[in-house]
Amino acid sequence: MLTILDPTSLLGGEILGRLVRGRTSVRPRLFHTGADPEHLIVEIAGEPVIVAPLTDLDELERSTTIVVTARPAAEAMAERLLAWLRAHPRINLVDGTQPGVAGAEARCVTAGTVPPVRPSPPWYHLADPALAAPAQLLVALAPLAPGSACLTLLGPAAGFGAEALDELAAQGAARLSGNPKTRATHLPGVLAFDLAPAPDTRSAGLEAQLAEIFPGLEATVTVIDAGVFHGHLATVAVTCRAAVTNERVRALVRSVPGLRLLPRNGTTTVSAAVQHGGIACGGLNVRSGTVSAWLCADGLRVGGAEAVFDLLTALAAS
Repeated sequence: MLTILDPTSLLGGEILGRLVRGRTSVRPRLFHTGADPEHLIVEIAGEPVIVAPLTDLDELERSTTIVVTARPAAEAMAERLLAWLRAHPRINLVDGTQPGVAGAEARCVTAGTVPPVRPSPPWYHLADPALAAPAQLLVALAPLAPGSACLTLLGPAAGFGAEALDELAAQGAARLSGNPKTRATHLPGVLAFDLAPAPDTRSAGLEAQLAEIFPGLEATVTVIDAGVFHGHLATVAVTCRAAVTNERVRALVRSVPGLRLLPRNGTTTVSAAVQHGGIACGGLNVRSGTVSAWLCADGLRVGGAEAVFDLLTALAAS
């Protein structure tokens, strides 16, 4: 039995949509952990479904996998949930929050990197959506033994939640009217029509996630918050230990499902990549053993919903 907590979140909505597109027979149980005790309504395959408040954790008893899509409104609920899961070690946890409610106890994963051996406890943490596209490029280059990677990641307002999208829209309207807002509540600052380097702690956190997913890889990450609503852009330079040729690299990239190699000198926009789906890879170059490229994708979809679907498929087969 699959249970999804807070399916009305941005990630929750993407996961429900992916389950519908996958035409699975899975009908998840839905609960929300918000402060409001009222029932909510979410749409699945065109039909309204009730989302009850999670008031008693024993309601999760029949679950085989629990997906957490948003941090519970009350910190005490997160602590209670982890304590309950420790008492039920056969239940899988998929933590989609950032930096993660389960901390170092959860195994960091993204699409295509699910470990073959079930960890103990069986807790999985989805990597930050900004890493979704670069991780797939690293998966493609695995036969070439990547040794180091330098990444620059541009992330959208969606990474800060649904409220941040509304805030960005309000910031844009204010700037166009000549009265820009100087304070932000959900975003790290006034990002409308602007960019801002993220704190070093965010970059360090993503470097730690990459090190866990790809042991032995030396990664340097720079994160930039962008005044866009959805979609991620990444530039990546990977130095490989094995011999590298342009033809070999292009063949490896084409072999990864969902990774779309653009024609030479081809380009796109982040919004077009989001609408098309999957990951657009362009600017692919090989120089002296270093592979460089840029990637566009909706990380919340590719690294969130797709990663959850991939993980659920792997867990069902184990």
